[in-house]
Amino acid sequence: MNIKPVLCAAALAATANLGHAEWRYPHADAANTGFAKVVTAPATKTVRAATIGPLASGAGPVVGPDGTVYIGNLNGQVLAFHADGSPAWSRQLPAGQWVTSSPVVGADGSVYVVAETRMLVVGETSLYRYESTLHKFSASGGWLYQAPFPQRWGETKYSSRGDANAPPNIWSSNGVEAIIVPAVYSTSVYTSLRLIAFATSGAVLGDTLVMEPTPGTVSGGASWHDLLDLLPPWGFDVPSEPPTCTNFAVCLPDDTTWPLSNVAIWQSDKGETPTVMVSDARQDLVGYTFDPAQGFTERFRVHDANRVASSGPLVLPDGHTVVAANGEKSNRLTFAGPNFTPVADSTGNLGVVAAVPTRLPDGRLIAVEHKGGLAGFSAGNVLSNHVDLPGESIVAAAASCNLVYVATAGALTTLDIATLQPVAALKWHGGGRSAPVISSTGYVYAMAATSSDATNFMFVFPPLNPPATSFHGTACDANTKTSGGLATR
Repeated sequence: MNIKPVLCAAALAATANLGHAEWRYPHADAANTGFAKVVTAPATKTVRAATIGPLASGAGPVVGPDGTVYIGNLNGQVLAFHADGSPAWSRQLPAGQWVTSSPVVGADGSVYVVAETRMLVVGETSLYRYESTLHKFSASGGWLYQAPFPQRWGETKYSSRGDANAPPNIWSSNGVEAIIVPAVYSTSVYTSLRLIAFATSGAVLGDTLVMEPTPGTVSGGASWHDLLDLLPPWGFDVPSEPPTCTNFAVCLPDDTTWPLSNVAIWQSDKGETPTVMVSDARQDLVGYTFDPAQGFTERFRVHDANRVASSGPLVLPDGHTVVAANGEKSNRLTFAGPNFTPVADSTGNLGVVAAVPTRLPDGRLIAVEHKGGLAGFSAGNVLSNHVDLPGESIVAAAASCNLVYVATAGALTTLDIATLQPVAALKWHGGGRSAPVISSTGYVYAMAATSSDATNFMFVFPPLNPPATSFHGTACDANTKTSGGLATR
């Protein structure tokens, strides 16, 4: 689909700073909704293109409480920018460490970044071991500490501190925070997925096993990519290599990998202990409670032999967890606890989805397809709207009160939130590996490469001036109806 920049007269060309939370988490909030409660403008003309270096698949920026934008890259740099994209500060991590995921920002503005180092196992030619480290920075760029992940097999040549290329999330209860990160631990014959929790001081508070495949299902290099061989879109057909994409204008770079999912954290409105949800990227969705003094406690495990989860989890306000899943018969959105009131899987012809689904403010769900398309679901989770988009993507959509932003290899597309029809498209190269981000002041940040996949840029799209002063007429207005029904907050 060849979309030229156009503006829809019905789209709200305004932004609002109404005092709502910043995009401190990789997917906006701890529940991974991908939504910012602000009125925004279509992404048509940038105010700045900031050089951010090479990015890992799925890595992107987050926004601190004061509007500062933070991102880490494969050169081991942690970069901070002012809201308009002008440089604020940069820090270099120790030699050999690189950043493979988005940061996360604490309530006090502290910035947490996970970095890792890869080394050949002694005596091997293609088998690596990984060492992951949590770094903490102040909002002004002060380096506060580095904390290693727990070590396993320390007395052997396979000694590992985990391959933690999933973005961190923050558990919060009664003013106490903990940073929670999935990590893969491997040897030549064994691979496991574990969940690690750190105190804000850097102390390890929890370390629990999520999944270890049945012996024989994962072998060889024993990294997260081995587990990916079991996943769609490749696991059902060719077990080790993705299909070749030959159209440079719409293909993701050859080094693109399916990112390891982060956790989603749900806090009920009844004051209960938050639930930590993690997908094992196979057939289990697992719910944990967490206590800083006792660590993780597994509360439930939902196993479905008829599907393989292809995306990370999103937790809805009512406590249902959503993941995109693949099966021999169909691709679909599927639902699990901590709310176990039955919800049927989505229906309709959904493509393979790598990214966490996005929840719109009126309750509808949307999902970005790996091969280039946006699927919208109406009441009853029926696939009611499908838009072809230019290029592949492995990242989630970002939604404001009036617009949706989708990054694919070939363009950044802005869609009207009510109709899910494009209102603007900015053509580019090398997008689709970092999700768009929306600040509370209405800035939109989107990442792509240009002539070289080794150099990425953060494109900054401004809010309109003057900003919107209310949510009237948007999906955040409780009196506005969309195809998803009466908007609810």
